[in-house]
Amino acid sequence: MKRIEFDPYQWAREGYCEDPHQNPGELIRSCVSQVEQLRLENPRNREIAQRAVDFANLVAGIVDTWPGSDDEEQNEKVRKTIVGAYLMGLEAASLAVDTRTMGTSVEEAIEKLKKEGLRAAAKAAADARHNKPGGSRELKEKIRAIWATGKYSSRDICAEEEWAALGYKSFAAARKALRNTKDPT
Repeated sequence: MKRIEFDPYQWAREGYCEDPHQNPGELIRSCVSQVEQLRLENPRNREIAQRAVDFANLVAGIVDTWPGSDDEEQNEKVRKTIVGAYLMGLEAASLAVDTRTMGTSVEEAIEKLKKEGLRAAAKAAADARHNKPGGSRELKEKIRAIWATGKYSSRDICAEEEWAALGYKSFAAARKALRNTKDPT
């Protein structure tokens, strides 16, 4: 039985369309089909199975956000952007592995790259939570603005009076937000 390998350029090589840069739908179908074959061929390899699921989830996220439009020119721009981002990701991953293999094995380089990617994704997710409306950064700015008005004589009193109204889950969190603030003038 021939071992299946993932070919990120299969959709372009197999001529799904005249200009592959205009057909991200075929790109996605090709990738998902290959990922499913890899998963089925390697049922005991948890890493491959997990990576296949992760990839399928990424694809689903792209498909869910794909804008529909009656404007064909706009649709073409979106298609080219999706394909361009895919190709850019492939080149970035290739360059990242190549630069990390200097003096180390490819497996070690890939593992290091995966850890860096997970760390970056986790940081981006945390930043998104903190930056969303009503998130910790917005709450911090609100309580600091109240403190700066001079309405309260101490940070403790300010935090105690305002924490619930602003949406803090505890007095301690509100008080912590007031650390290292200047006294109101």
